[in-house]
Amino acid sequence: MGDSDNVVVAVRIRPFNDREKDRKAQLIIDMPDGKRTAIRDPNNPKEDPKWFTFDHSYWSHDGYKTTGNGYLASDNSKYVDQKRVFDDLGQAVLNNAWKGYNCSLFAYGQTGSGKSYSIVGFKQNKGIVPLVCEELFRRIDENKGNSETEYQVTISMMEIYCEKIRDLLSSKAPPKGGLKMRENPKTGFYVENLVSVPVSSYKEIERKINEGTKSRTIAATNMNATSSRAHTIVKIQFNQKIPKAGGGTTTKSSEINLVDLAGSERQKDAGSEGDRLKEGIVINQSLSTLGRVIKSLHEKQSSKGKKNVQVPYRDSVLTSLLKNALGGNSKTIMLAAISPADINYEETLSTLRFADRAKSIKTQAVVNESATERMIRELREENVRLQEMIKRNGGLDGGVGSSEELENLKRQLEENQREMANLEQTWQQRLAEEASKRGHDERVEIEKKRKDSPHMWNLNEDPALTDMIVHFIDPGESLIGNGSSGVPAKIQLKGLSILPSHAKLVNKDNKKVILVPMNGAEILVNGKHISQETELGQNDRILFGGNHLYVFVNPKKKGAKSSNEITFDMAQKEIAKQVGIGGSLLDGKRSKEDLILEEDLINLMPNVYRANAMAKELKRNVTFEIVLMAPESRGLNGGLTEV
Repeated sequence: MGDSDNVVVAVRIRPFNDREKDRKAQLIIDMPDGKRTAIRDPNNPKEDPKWFTFDHSYWSHDGYKTTGNGYLASDNSKYVDQKRVFDDLGQAVLNNAWKGYNCSLFAYGQTGSGKSYSIVGFKQNKGIVPLVCEELFRRIDENKGNSETEYQVTISMMEIYCEKIRDLLSSKAPPKGGLKMRENPKTGFYVENLVSVPVSSYKEIERKINEGTKSRTIAATNMNATSSRAHTIVKIQFNQKIPKAGGGTTTKSSEINLVDLAGSERQKDAGSEGDRLKEGIVINQSLSTLGRVIKSLHEKQSSKGKKNVQVPYRDSVLTSLLKNALGGNSKTIMLAAISPADINYEETLSTLRFADRAKSIKTQAVVNESATERMIRELREENVRLQEMIKRNGGLDGGVGSSEELENLKRQLEENQREMANLEQTWQQRLAEEASKRGHDERVEIEKKRKDSPHMWNLNEDPALTDMIVHFIDPGESLIGNGSSGVPAKIQLKGLSILPSHAKLVNKDNKKVILVPMNGAEILVNGKHISQETELGQNDRILFGGNHLYVFVNPKKKGAKSSNEITFDMAQKEIAKQVGIGGSLLDGKRSKEDLILEEDLINLMPNVYRANAMAKELKRNVTFEIVLMAPESRGLNGGLTEV
């Protein structure tokens, strides 16, 4: 019988962001004692606050100081830093994994609520995922000298975007429609052909996570999306092969799932149009299904609930893959990230209610302990049976079976053969194979080259994807283009409004870099459209086409700024000011409503820009622009007017 445990639920509040400061937002959250969380309705200030109690209520809104290396450390007893969150939640994940339990940690909350900061972190402020990996290998190294146990760690990383699964560690082009999800009668749902990479140190696992994040960045940029619009799952398989006194080994295995869920958002606040609206609906459907799963589990496990409640795991890819984490064989932790601001009241209240339901769910976790030799023998026996069934269903012995049944049998046989090959292959062989593929450390070489060569680094709406792509500008000419029509572009950019020959970068001995736009190319430098040769200055913001936003740096000159100092929002405001949105839009003292209007217009601007770019590519003689109109005179188009 396994351990029956409630899902551990923690809630964390972040500081005001620039958007909320600009809107002069008011604080509506209180956490008096590390357990309870209160929220006030800003529209009903006289009404008593709503109270919730969780395993942990983390106050990270204020009371911190920035140390010399950029770490946000506690400046009073109330503030909770990254280390404290890891000590409470990450260490629990590791302790369970070491005992042989499956364990899962997933972060939920509104877009921009701080989920990625808690899960992944930023620069010196490492999140739960890197700290769990770091501590796992520290423990392995500590135990290696004290026992003959062999420790095996593999990592997989995937993204679920619009119900399609993409392998973030695969070097192959993703199959049309994404990877397939299958169900094993013994172990549950799994992703077919998902790459699983053996690793032997924290540096290797860190390299793989960076590789996966870069893959997310490229895909998001090409698709005009952000990472907050996709669910990301880092899966770590941890095996302990323990020698038995009479010979052979016993394998204790644990699967650790670290899940960064897509941001929950209401469409009226997201500024979504067209494909953005469609993908937002799919994401919200996925999160809504997760909500229904939690509600169903709550009802099923409640003392007064109906025991025959159907839990809708199969209604989305996300909930199918999280089935073990929520209602099966797993120790599970949920981190709910919330905004402190009154302007996000509805979403924050929804997140708190979601978390409140989750804390009542019980999971039944058991230690995954099995003898390797027995597993191999059983797989061999099962393969013999499957081959006989394939013969019969194929009609070779007069039997008749459907093509679907035959395909299922063949697939199960292939899966068994792959599993046997993995079990029979020594861990050292797998590590050696991976080491031979890896070669040099690309990331270290890139960082070294950045100190000497002019380059551009990317800006993304999601801070987790900013400064993940670097394009070096070598001496001489470098063509920028989309790589089509046989034009060999040195810097290839895909997506909206990128021409086969879009621009040239001319590097004159690393002292001067000239940007030369090609005829018809859409290029903005510091928000201004350029059509002639332009010498790039330190920290210039460059927008190529509709979605590729970069910062230019020449390390040979002084004054280079980091991604802390130059942000995506700053660049968007810069672009908006060129069309009259910003300080010049509303004269005199601006009210809170004026600031809200200004921000909404700035958020809408990129969509207008892309709509015009699409119209141009499709050779439609239309132009879209923002026009402010009184509510009573607005037509069906809202404020987006076709000219």
